[in-house]
Amino acid sequence: MGNTHKELLERYKTWMNIRRRNNKRTIKAMIFSSRQFLAWLDKHNIKIEDINQDVLDKYLTYCYTKFSQNTMVVITANLRKLLLHFLKMNFDIKVAKPIAPERDKVSLTKEEIKEMFRCATSNPLELAIIKTLYYTGVRNTELTNLNLSDVDFNRLQVTIKQGKGNKSRCINMAEDCALTLQRWIQVRPKPLPGHEDALFVSSCKQRITPACVGNIVKRTAARAGIKKHVYPHKLRITNITHMAEAGLSISEIQAQSGHSNTQTLLGYIQHTPSRIRKGYDKTFQNLASNNLSTDSVMSSLRSDNESYKKVAIKKYLDGEIDNKSLHTILAALDNEKREKKPADLAYQ
Repeated sequence: MGNTHKELLERYKTWMNIRRRNNKRTIKAMIFSSRQFLAWLDKHNIKIEDINQDVLDKYLTYCYTKFSQNTMVVITANLRKLLLHFLKMNFDIKVAKPIAPERDKVSLTKEEIKEMFRCATSNPLELAIIKTLYYTGVRNTELTNLNLSDVDFNRLQVTIKQGKGNKSRCINMAEDCALTLQRWIQVRPKPLPGHEDALFVSSCKQRITPACVGNIVKRTAARAGIKKHVYPHKLRITNITHMAEAGLSISEIQAQSGHSNTQTLLGYIQHTPSRIRKGYDKTFQNLASNNLSTDSVMSSLRSDNESYKKVAIKKYLDGEIDNKSLHTILAALDNEKREKKPADLAYQ
């Protein structure tokens, strides 16, 4: 192959950008992982063209003893991309399975959200970030990637151009969020070259980083006296839970949150203590008239599937049915919807 490592990495970077349409964050991670791999090859005096399955297995064995399981996801994914797809080499490389971190997913109450707003009032940047995270439900990286041109103040909408999986979507924001963003833009410091388009600029006059956003959220929650573990994604969980409590359907919430998987979305909808208490009291207030089951819920729903889901989720949030019953109902409705679709003759 004869190319220097620097030339190879430049071609690999261009290929990921043009051919794979990977975002900047992914490309950065893949290039970093590739440099580690190439450095290991140099240390063992192995040229790229001399790589075989035995060499690759030795490198992976070394990595598994040094790095965490989630780091191995990036390493193995990059090796597949670099060797199999970019260099067209034939190896057996299995991508490691990620381990989901154990996080407290209990949503914040509206009172806690209001207190965070109050505590951030004196800092336009912090207030704008907290309100944007909560009102839009965007992910941390989606927020840091926002540009000034992504915000439509007339339609009260925000365009996410580099969402998870490189997907784009247009989402809503509250008027309160829009007014706060306008106030922030008025005092936004002049950014350094290369950061002129960034919506959120730090005190260093550069596009704000996810780590900085995390510190702002944590610091504001502490000032608000919130005892829960609060992090940027907690505001996304809270946004989704509050939309579900307000009666939005799964498809409506999906359009805002950008989730492609319904089951993943359902995992974000969390009970609040007050709602559980309300459901508990309702359950035992009149025992004779409150014998609810999955069958009775299903028989009481008579309109379209989205209405079915909306009612089922409300009953789940009110504590009238459990999580298992909710999933049974949603699965049944999804199956019914699929059965109504005409079969594709190409797959028969």
